[in-house]
Amino acid sequence: MRKTSWRLLIALFMTLACVPALAQIIPGYQSFNGVTNDVGPDLATVIEYDVTKAACDQYQADLDQYLLDNDAVLSQLDDTEVSLAVMTEHEQYIVDNFVSNYDEATRLKCGKYMFFYETFDTTGPPKSMMHFMLRNFDAYFGPGFSNYGMYEDPNVVATIPPSPFNPAIGSKQLPVGIAASSGDFGSSVPVYSFSCAACHFKKMDDGNFAVGIGNTNFEYARMLSLQGQLPYVFLFQDDNLLGIPDPVDEFGNPVYDEGGNLIHGGTGLLNAFVIPEVQQELSAPVAAARATPGAIDEWFALDAELNAGSTQADRDQISSTLDQQRQGWATWSGVMDFLVPPMQDDGQFTITRIMNLANVVSDENVQAQHGFQHKAGLGWHGGSYDLINFIRSIVSLTPSDTVNPESRAEYNYWVNEYRFMPLVDYLYTMDEPKLPNDRTFDMLAAKRGEQIFDTNCTSCHNGPGGETSRSYDHAELNVEDGHAAFLDLYWDDTLFGGVGGYETSVTAIRDRFPAGETGYYTRGVKGPRFISMWDNNRLLHNGSSWGLEELLTCASSRVDHSTQPDIPFSNQGHEFGCHFSPGDKADLIAFLETFSTTRNVGNLYNGQFDTPCNTLNNGKSQVVNLTFTKGKRMDLLVKRYSDANCQVFDTSIVNNPGHGLSWEMDVGTPFINSRGYLSHNVTYTKPDGTIAEDVIAIEGNQLANAEEGDPEPRGMFIRPRTDYPGLNGLWLNNECTAANTRELLAIRDGVRVNKTVSYNAPGCTGGVLSMVNDSAWSFEDPKWLQAGIRYESTPKYNLRLKMKNLADGSNWTQFINVTDTTLSAMFNNYFAASINGNGQHYTRIYNINTAE
Repeated sequence: MRKTSWRLLIALFMTLACVPALAQIIPGYQSFNGVTNDVGPDLATVIEYDVTKAACDQYQADLDQYLLDNDAVLSQLDDTEVSLAVMTEHEQYIVDNFVSNYDEATRLKCGKYMFFYETFDTTGPPKSMMHFMLRNFDAYFGPGFSNYGMYEDPNVVATIPPSPFNPAIGSKQLPVGIAASSGDFGSSVPVYSFSCAACHFKKMDDGNFAVGIGNTNFEYARMLSLQGQLPYVFLFQDDNLLGIPDPVDEFGNPVYDEGGNLIHGGTGLLNAFVIPEVQQELSAPVAAARATPGAIDEWFALDAELNAGSTQADRDQISSTLDQQRQGWATWSGVMDFLVPPMQDDGQFTITRIMNLANVVSDENVQAQHGFQHKAGLGWHGGSYDLINFIRSIVSLTPSDTVNPESRAEYNYWVNEYRFMPLVDYLYTMDEPKLPNDRTFDMLAAKRGEQIFDTNCTSCHNGPGGETSRSYDHAELNVEDGHAAFLDLYWDDTLFGGVGGYETSVTAIRDRFPAGETGYYTRGVKGPRFISMWDNNRLLHNGSSWGLEELLTCASSRVDHSTQPDIPFSNQGHEFGCHFSPGDKADLIAFLETFSTTRNVGNLYNGQFDTPCNTLNNGKSQVVNLTFTKGKRMDLLVKRYSDANCQVFDTSIVNNPGHGLSWEMDVGTPFINSRGYLSHNVTYTKPDGTIAEDVIAIEGNQLANAEEGDPEPRGMFIRPRTDYPGLNGLWLNNECTAANTRELLAIRDGVRVNKTVSYNAPGCTGGVLSMVNDSAWSFEDPKWLQAGIRYESTPKYNLRLKMKNLADGSNWTQFINVTDTTLSAMFNNYFAASINGNGQHYTRIYNINTAE
């Protein structure tokens, strides 16, 4: 294949800011953005503490200098907080003029540091308490709390010193996701707090550590129950350390319980504070710790520090009531309620699954295209508008000073969006980990499962990542409505312009996040994005269904994983698919396990370049758009507008932006080509997995061929039919047969599939009844070939497409011819494409997708 035979009218992000950082990506590791190593086998390599910490120091220092240098301008801008949900004029100016123009590589590295180590002045467990547990309960909790699903942080910043009471107990490492906070406990006790990585970082089943994957191994609720009650067990377990005498009867005889066990002096206090299950769990570890030299002395030093720096009310906030302990003890790993002690208490115990973070939809056009009710629809309830809003809420929900957080300089520092925008930017780059090499996936079954999904599931799971575009009432899914009590909500008729909505009685939330400004409290649940479902084993709204097999089992046959029979957590609901045949269910699972948002490349719409507006004969307009995504892929899209000037985005078209052609690629060192234009060395991955080399050049704001004498690039876009959102592909024709069917062609991942689509009513109306695959063909890398001369001087080309039938192995070669205004195919004439621009175009087709 000629070097230039894969070009299409595309334009590249001119600066390619991530190019210098590509050299830092380590072989065998996956990068979400061409800058950071985000998935791989070594924990320290994936965390990247040194380089990300340096980047964050640089970002904040440069930001501080910017604020000083621009004080005269900034001081004239309004900085009055209407609420923390809305950026002030002052904050918006800094975001627009500093953050957006700051070096992208440094900003993304800083964002990754924040993901692992920034705690935003929030509160958490006292440092001395964590040190006590790590030093004296290492065997029980495991290094870095590994026995409770966390990971020992290997970096020096996570090292706690040896015990001052027993030098034989050497230094220990904090868990990943627990970091020093500028906040405090009570009036003066230093604390650690959670970072994002505590819950959204995991060692996956293939052995790779992955940023952004929900840690379904994390025993969050049980760990909190144990940590909060450990001081009581340590004090009051036999023999109690406070010297409380054993009770005696009226005759001075020892007192025994109903089981014949001697009742000791601390037993009554222990029973008042700790449930029997926790007492039993901690009995042996506490006995072992007490026998360790220095442990009791360290405990009393800890107790003295807490008494001196906090009130009894403060201390009560880091323990749980008996009911809260029993609720936490009844749950399983991979679920949590963040709004319970020792964090902000909203008065409700509402567990939900810990979700994956990758592939958040950020573009408002895509959100409108898919009908998202609340912009990005984040959170398990689907009511958080965007990542800025979501992170701001974390900062404000768990401040060190819950009564008057604005009194703290550290709090006022972090509630400014420009301080944590690197984290927002980094989170938006998150991609899902690649399929593991140590497992075999049946991709033919997955293709069959995709048809089942498109026919049966997309009415709800209609987002580009398989997420639902809205939240669902609990009754719609037939699940218990415990989530409706989230934040202790009540109805307020005055909200949303008199329409009414839900408000909260939790002061810390109500005062700083008026409903309607932070997003809606939907009182519902939403379906999440399908990220790495081959590894995700906590499903349903509350994580009570363990794996896809169990989810697709009818509720009456599901396993109840609750460990307290009298505190059940419902695993009812979502019985969609449970009645499928075993074969269909297996195919659907194969598809869901390998689901990738790149399946809907045409929906991502996060490109960096648009061609000039092209007005069409029908009075509408369109723009050809190139996305250069996450340092590894180029996608070609067409954005369509309902006016003639590309001003009004056409949200009535389901797959708008239009189809995308995709290239998996890495961009190397830039150089100046023979025609004087900026060029780049490129490696790209073909459909068969082989790696090829090429060059690209930017000429007149278009991606051009980089060899002298090559023709200018041409634009091409394929017109799909869009009358039903569940269909994905190109239409062979618009004709409706007497049997109310149309013929559809889809080309995806190097495979062409012919489909017959049947409708419910005459004239192919009334919605889609079924969609059946008629045949499937794989194809080699298509090639443009010169076929002659047009108009005596202009070269004429055609595209040769070699295909193989997947069923019988037969071969078929197809030629697609270029004429003045259309691209047409012989035989079935299955492509209809418009030519846009001047000159001839070379292209290599890797993947053609249209929107779901």
